[in-house]
Order: sequence, then structure tokens, then C-alpha cells
Amino acid sequence: MDRRHFLGKAAAVAAGLAAAPSVLAEEVKAGVILPGAVPTDGKAGEVSTGVEDHLKVSGYVKEKAHRIPVVAEVDVVVAGGGSAGVSAAVCAARQGASVILIEKANFLGGLWTGGLVLPVLATHGKGQTQAWDKATHGFCEEVCDILLQNGWAIDPLNPRVEPEAAKYLLDKKLVDAGVVTLYNSTVCGVTMHGDKIESVLVDCNTGRIAIKCAMAVDATGDGLLFSYAGDPYEARRYHMNTSYRIAGISAETRFGRPTPIPGMRVTGHGGREAMDGLDVFKVSAKQQRDRLEIWDKMEQKKKEPGFENMYLVELGPVTGVRVTRVLDSLHNVTLEESMEWTRFDDVIGMSGVCDPFTYKGRRITKKDRPVWQIPYRSLIPRETRNLLVAGRCFGYDQGITWDAREISTCMVTGEAAGTAAALSVKAGCAAKDLDVQRLQHTLRQNKVRLDF
Repeated sequence: MDRRHFLGKAAAVAAGLAAAPSVLAEEVKAGVILPGAVPTDGKAGEVSTGVEDHLKVSGYVKEKAHRIPVVAEVDVVVAGGGSAGVSAAVCAARQGASVILIEKANFLGGLWTGGLVLPVLATHGKGQTQAWDKATHGFCEEVCDILLQNGWAIDPLNPRVEPEAAKYLLDKKLVDAGVVTLYNSTVCGVTMHGDKIESVLVDCNTGRIAIKCAMAVDATGDGLLFSYAGDPYEARRYHMNTSYRIAGISAETRFGRPTPIPGMRVTGHGGREAMDGLDVFKVSAKQQRDRLEIWDKMEQKKKEPGFENMYLVELGPVTGVRVTRVLDSLHNVTLEESMEWTRFDDVIGMSGVCDPFTYKGRRITKKDRPVWQIPYRSLIPRETRNLLVAGRCFGYDQGITWDAREISTCMVTGEAAGTAAALSVKAGCAAKDLDVQRLQHTLRQNKVRLDF
């Protein structure tokens, strides 16, 4: 389908005019949860060993089979409009693919914007030839440079952004690339044809709809597509927090961190308890509890000298769930590989360091942590042929969670996944069969750094 036909059809769908053929919803197997792993980063973390760890199941009901209208057919469906998903969608469209992006909120950026996780970390690390080396270029650098040049971000090293400006810029990038975005839409399943995703199922106010695709990118952060498709994964637990913005305090006050808006600061609230981000009851209770505790904390703080005029601007509408499902990919990057300058023949990008951590009993500071390569295989599921994974749920071990889940790494993996998806459509091949040298050539043309 050419772009003009695709955009015209999408517009007709939006207006409720498109003819709607249908597919019969079919049962898909649940994702496999792997045996527990040992945390290696010294931070609060556990690994789930069974689906019962998420929710207590008292029984089952069976949904009646029903027809689901197919409202569009595209080259690439990207599930999730966070930093990884937007990167994937834009970069796939720039390669000529027709793309639909599905986002459950009414804005883009995910935790970056909605969670007020404002700094773009893990952009630098120890280099082989210089002490402090920039790892992330390409689309990530393109977005950060625009934010910095317009005064929408501060700190060139790890840009801390104004979230509304970032939302605007991400929307602008999607529109300019010709991506159709569906907001307020939640991925709720897939239909399969053998080992390929035939269509992505979406719940929205219109009802349940289906979008057929040649390739799909899972950038949901929670691995929804690969879990629906039946690919193996690991379910991990980490602590959560709620970030919030405040104003009305003097510049000299050391409460929170500065933002691009003068007089406005950002800070966070939460403990170090490892929590299951797939337990909707616990996540909801924490979100509610944090809101009450932050308000009470603010009221108490106002009684201190210098804080009398402080006020709450915003609680992040997205709860700070750090990690849930992580793909068991064709190659899961290990902490040791990231620390030992491991070179991958199928490298598709690089990342840096977020926070200090423990490695082999030694404390690794930011200056000690090397930049590290990300292999293409870590984005590829073991079973589903036309699916790629980007963002915090690509394949890596627990030891590098804190670097692998950062905004910059999400954008690096998103750019690679979107580019690979579009090239796979052109080549008519499975993701794992794509000519990696062709992918690397395209990424280098787009200024992605691949080499140490």
C-alpha cells in the first residue's frame, strides 16, 4: 500500500467511513515466565517465578468469540508511544513504511513526560580513547539537540526536559514523518498466523478493532505484544516512585532539581521495596497512597522557613514502574558483556551509564563504566517472526537494568527496531533474517554510533 492510499484510508477510518472487514478473535498462548534470576546490580530487585505472583486468581470466565473489524492495514504497527515507540515509528516511516502508532494515553513520551522522568541519562560512559565518551547519537541526539537549542531542556550532558515541550516535539516528529497516531487506545491482543502476528487488537472508545500489519514493534514497556504472541520472557520486580513538580520556592532552596522553567523544580516520592509492576491492585494502591502522602508532605513543608509559598504544580500522571516483562531474546545482553568492551557483529547502537553499581564486588562509578554495544539479536523474540522489541523490555540481564531502561537507550533501541521493521518489510523477510549489514549501513547514514 502506498503512503497516499494509507493516509487516505486512515483518514476515512478516523471519520468512521472505512469499510470494515473482520477477523475472528482467536485464543493465543500466554507468555512463558522463566526461572528466577539473581540480581547483580546491588539494587532492590527480584525476579518473578510464576504468573500467580502477579494476581491471585480465583477462577476463570470465557469470553464469547466475536468478530473484530479490521480498520487498517499497514506495513508497521508500533505499540507504545513512549520514547522508544516514537523513535521506532518515526524511523520506520522515514524508511518509507506506512506506520500506525498505538498509545494508551492522550500524549506521547510515556515515563519521560508523563512520569516526569525528565533527564535523558545513560548518554555517556567511559570510552576506550577518552575518559567521558558520548554513546548515543542518531534520533536521540536529534531530539535532544532541538530541545536544548530552544531552551526546552537544560544540562547538555543529560538533558532535563520540559515535559510539555517534549510532548509537542514528539508529536511534531510523528506528523512530519507521516505516522498515524491512535491515542487513548490500548493493545489488548494479537491474532496469529503460524509464527507471525497477523493483526494487533486494540481497545478504544470506538470498541475493539484490529489493525493488520506486516511487521510489529513492541515498545509498550510491559512487553504486551510479545506476551500475547507467546514469546518467552522474564517478569521482574523493582521499586517504583511518583515524581512531581513544585514551584513557589527560591532558587537557593535545595529541594528537588531545577527544570527548564525558572522557579519550577522536580522531585520524587517512593521507597526501595521491590514491587510487582504487573499487579494492578498494588500499583493502583501505591499511586493513590503516593498522592495522599505527597500532599501531606507538601503541607508540612510549607511550615518551614522559605517554603511558605511553595505549591504543587503536578503529580506525574504515569506511575514510575521501572521494569516488568523483559524479553528472552535471541541474545540477552549481560552485565559482563557491557563491562568488558564486548563487540557484537550485529551491533545496532550503544548506551552509557546511569548510576553507580556493584560489579564483581567492586563499586563502579560513572567514570569507571564503559559505553557498551547493543546487538540486533537482543531486539528479536525467539519465536515470532515479524516482531521486534524496543525500550525497557528488550533482552538484557538484570545487572544492566538501570542503563537499559533509560530514555536514551529506549530511543536507541527504538530507532533500530523501527528501521529494521521497515527494511524487513521491503525485503519481505523475517526480522531475524534481515541483512544486518544493510541495517547497520542505514543506521550509520542516520548518524547512529555503532563502534567503540
